[in-house]
Amino acid sequence: MVGVDFLLFIVAGFVLVIDQVLKAYIRYMLPVGESVPLVPGILYLTHVRNSGAAFGIFPNQRIVFFIVSIAVIFLILYYSKCIGKADRLTTISLGLVLGGAIGNLIDRAISGRVTDFIDFRFWPVFNVADSVIVIGVILLSLNLINSIRRERTEIK
Repeated sequence: MVGVDFLLFIVAGFVLVIDQVLKAYIRYMLPVGESVPLVPGILYLTHVRNSGAAFGIFPNQRIVFFIVSIAVIFLILYYSKCIGKADRLTTISLGLVLGGAIGNLIDRAISGRVTDFIDFRFWPVFNVADSVIVIGVILLSLNLINSIRRERTEIK
């Protein structure tokens, strides 16, 4: 059986590689502000440089986001160490958030901005790291809710 820490780092590493490869591809192939339809009318690749948080909120707060990202990374590592062997869903969820946080942290550390490129036109442009952070938090929340429900059922 795969150890919790190993699985955490496998998931985070996979996310990080995919995120950084796609961002590098976008930076190389598509000038900032340019857009290319993948599925016309639905999905576009649009190169945006985001100095803020998700969806461009709080622009030009590089130091704040840098500190928050590092704090999130250390909290995930500390938490995973404290809980030891957790269920796979928790470990995968934490790995998604960890990989996404590191991916966006790398962008901020190198250029002060995050490369965004997934564009549905009805939603602000985002990237793989943003997506997996949201997915990880949702999975973690659902898992927590299910755990609470199981505990309540066992108590009755």
